[in-house]
Amino acid sequence: MNPEDVISIGANCILETRRNGFFLVVEIEAEAGNVEIEEYVFIRISRREANTFLNAGVQRCRVVTSRPTSDNLDVNFVCVLILDGEAFALFDVEDDTDEAVLVEISLAEARRLIRRGARQCTVINRRLF
Repeated sequence: MNPEDVISIGANCILETRRNGFFLVVEIEAEAGNVEIEEYVFIRISRREANTFLNAGVQRCRVVTSRPTSDNLDVNFVCVLILDGEAFALFDVEDDTDEAVLVEISLAEARRLIRRGARQCTVINRRLF
């Protein structure tokens, strides 16, 4: 088995929030034997970096106000993202594509989900120059 077959990048996009700037959103997928890992990370990036990625073809994240649904979609709740007054629920949406969809939610709803066992999304705060 080649290492390239073990670890891959799934859904990815650029998230721009009203208050907290830009994030590169990346789904890391790893599979070997009976071990399978799918994990999303949010990496804080600068406006310049976001524009560079967008110009290179990375899509903007879809941000909606309700859970995505359709008969032909596989929709899985992943985690709750809380960023200084803003909150989102992240869903992994798969049909013929693999897409990260963020649903805007209230801080109260985000906290309620976490109290009930929802994971908080992983945020990497890079030092921006």
